[in-house]
Amino acid sequence: MIFQPYPFLLVFYLSSILTGCTAYYAWTRRTVRGARTFSILMALLTWWTFFYACEISFRDPSLHLLFLSLEYLGIPWISGAMVVTALELIGHENALTRRILTVIFVIPAIIFVSFFTDGYLHLFYQQVHFQVVNDLTVMVITPGLMYRVLNLANISSIIFCFIVIIREYLHTPRVFRSQLLLCIASLIIAFIGVLMYYLGPRIYPDFDISPIAISLVGAIMLTAIFRFRFFDLIHIPYHNIFENLQEGIIVLDTKNRVIELNRMAVDLLQAGPGDLRGATLPAADTILKEELGDLAGDQYVQKTVTIGKGINRSFFFVEMYPVTNSAGHIQSRMIIIRDITENTKVHLALGEAGKKLNLLNSITRHDILNQVAIIAGYAEVMHLPPENQKESDHLKLISHAAITVKNLIQFTATYQDLGVSDPVWLSVRNVVHKAYRTLHPPFPISLQIDTNLVVFADLLLEKVFFNLMDNSLRHGGHITRISVSSEETADGIILVYEDDGCGVEQELKERIFKQGFGKNTGYGLYLVSEILSITAISIRETGTPGCGVRFEMQIPRDGGRLTETEKGDREQPA
Repeated sequence: MIFQPYPFLLVFYLSSILTGCTAYYAWTRRTVRGARTFSILMALLTWWTFFYACEISFRDPSLHLLFLSLEYLGIPWISGAMVVTALELIGHENALTRRILTVIFVIPAIIFVSFFTDGYLHLFYQQVHFQVVNDLTVMVITPGLMYRVLNLANISSIIFCFIVIIREYLHTPRVFRSQLLLCIASLIIAFIGVLMYYLGPRIYPDFDISPIAISLVGAIMLTAIFRFRFFDLIHIPYHNIFENLQEGIIVLDTKNRVIELNRMAVDLLQAGPGDLRGATLPAADTILKEELGDLAGDQYVQKTVTIGKGINRSFFFVEMYPVTNSAGHIQSRMIIIRDITENTKVHLALGEAGKKLNLLNSITRHDILNQVAIIAGYAEVMHLPPENQKESDHLKLISHAAITVKNLIQFTATYQDLGVSDPVWLSVRNVVHKAYRTLHPPFPISLQIDTNLVVFADLLLEKVFFNLMDNSLRHGGHITRISVSSEETADGIILVYEDDGCGVEQELKERIFKQGFGKNTGYGLYLVSEILSITAISIRETGTPGCGVRFEMQIPRDGGRLTETEKGDREQPA
């Protein structure tokens, strides 16, 4: 085993080290898309360059042939590994089915077999012999058919990878372009190395410049890994995101033909076998067949679609977004479908359970109130003459307790409906008028409404104003005026309730909204605060003691709107 000083020998060994390091790092990141096959590709290049360096390091022809055979355990598979790596890097790993992989690797497999059967078939080399040039033992070959197929496969794979990565580069965000530029540079260098080996002049008959090109590729890819976070910050192509969304996405052209849809849309549409792309949606037998009239307009639409009957019903939430160009003309329509069957069934089941519980509460509350009425009635009848004052006081306490229990139970009747219905848009004017008429004040009160506000609130908003008016009557002294108005601010709209009573003492302003605080039931203003909070409306008292109350309700920016259809009006004193 005699060593020979072949030119660039150290460069060839360095090339194997660089590609080996790249292969190792990529393998440590093998859970990242494309890293595993890239690591295998780099390992194949490492295998080739290392054993090529070994091949030209010794004078013994038998060692040349041994190391050449070891090289070709990896060389035929490099072209296929390049194609697979490129497809995975650009996010098309789902296209790599068993059939496609067979097509990609059938030629490498044939090349592999032809090399190791060359002693019998002579398809790879027509002739192999050795000669001494400048005191170096070199191998001289006469290429056969499969050797030329190998050359063509390597060049074709590089061109294919170059095209797909250039295409990805043009559509990828800027932050990922540096990574792809380095991949493109690597492919260009590899392509030049292959061409120079096949077409350019050589120092010796068996001199292969490709490992030198591969050393540059290894250096570039290490730069991509450590400088530009290759396999760390990885681009996820939009089509991968589109295909893996949990909502069904359908894109229609202006003639309602399906031009794109994802896998979830195929499942949700229940269209049966066949590709819907190119089909007109009205003609396709899908869950949207009866709904297209609503989804073919120029405005955003949302609706719930129910399929089936009874326990087999399915529910889908469908939205349509028109997609317009810069001139405002519709180019396409995007339909989003969500399967809300489970959520809807749970909601319906909870609704049914709530109805049964409310019925039970109503029956129980009715029975308790009947018994409380009996207690209060008998306590009133049993009031004793003044000489039995102690016993009379005890009966008064019983009557007071019975009235308190009655008030508490009546409060639960209101509170159990809190938040049961979805919030809706309500006219403040109509709600205030209805609350005023329900109140029946015992003395004349002027009601002034100076707002045309429509507010998004719970249906119990009427109870808010009823309780505020009831609070004015009970605690405001002899009031003569109640007013409701609104003010626009930077944070939204303030809805204001005022009276001309005695107001609220300064130290009580924060406490009046707490549960149980007050001279009556202690739940009126607490209930007001709870009802308003359902739609994120806050309330505070800002009036001046002795000059009447001023309750300010802060409505979020998107929770109220002023209309021009109504003007302020006045309810005459009752």
